[in-house]
Parts: sequence; structure tokens; C-alpha cells
Amino acid sequence: MKKLIFAALLAAPLVCGALAQTPLRNLPPEDFKYMPSREVEALTDKPGPGVKTAFPVDHEDYDVEYAQRSDKGNEPEVHMHRTHYIHVLSGESVLTYGGTVTNARDTGPGQVRGDAIAGGTSITVRAGDFLQIPAGMPHLFAVTSATVKFRYVVFNARR
Repeated sequence: MKKLIFAALLAAPLVCGALAQTPLRNLPPEDFKYMPSREVEALTDKPGPGVKTAFPVDHEDYDVEYAQRSDKGNEPEVHMHRTHYIHVLSGESVLTYGGTVTNARDTGPGQVRGDAIAGGTSITVRAGDFLQIPAGMPHLFAVTSATVKFRYVVFNARR
């Protein structure tokens, strides 16, 4: 028994060193990418109400999402496995965050949507503003103008 314990103690540093060098995920970071502004705008410049999104980068660890919202068709949402880092590009919206989603329903793996947010905090966000919405936090954009496009870019970190 003493020999077994001694052998385990000797092997522990080797095993720990090997585990420390094993990557958590398998995909390497993406290569250089360039999109001219007209292509970026075309990602979300589509007719009709609701949310228009596009993902020019979609990696297992992170993604980049361009979004445009109108004054109709928006629902509260919760992403259990993604933290949003948002930069507002144009327009204005009232963001309600925190609280609880009412009539919540699962809409995909780790994603919940509903009818409203009860008990949240509301702020007005405008072009140039930055937001960080942690994974698990309910949030809802209510666009304030039907004539000015509310656009933003989201850097999503997956956990």
C-alpha cells in the first residue's frame, strides 16, 4: 500500500502538468476577416418588424452578432450561457434588465423568452453607449422610434 501511495505522489505532478496543457476547447481562434461597411449594413438591413440578426463570426468560445430592432416584435430574453458585450451603433431604445421574465418559455438550448419583465430596471440607451449583460440576466429592448434604426453589435462570450 505504501508503494502505491508513493507512486501516486510521484505521478501527480506529471498528470497535473499534462492536464494544464490540454485546451478546454478544440477550435483555434478565427483568422483575419474584413467586411466593408456596405456588407456589414446589409447583414441586418431587411424589411419588416422584429429583430434582424447576423453572425459574421461564430466560434465555440465566442461570437459576434450584428442586430437591428424595430419598434415591434421584441421579446424579453435570457441567455444562460452567453454574456453580451454590446455597443450601440445607431438609434435609441429603452433597455429593461434584471427582474423576472413573465410567461417564460424555453426557445432553445440555454435560452428563454417571454411576454414581459417584472421587477426590472429600465434605462435609455443611445448610439455610442456600451452595455454588459451577464449570462442569466433577463433583458428587453423597446425601440423608441419607428423611423430611426436601432442597431448594435454584440460580442458574445460563451461560458
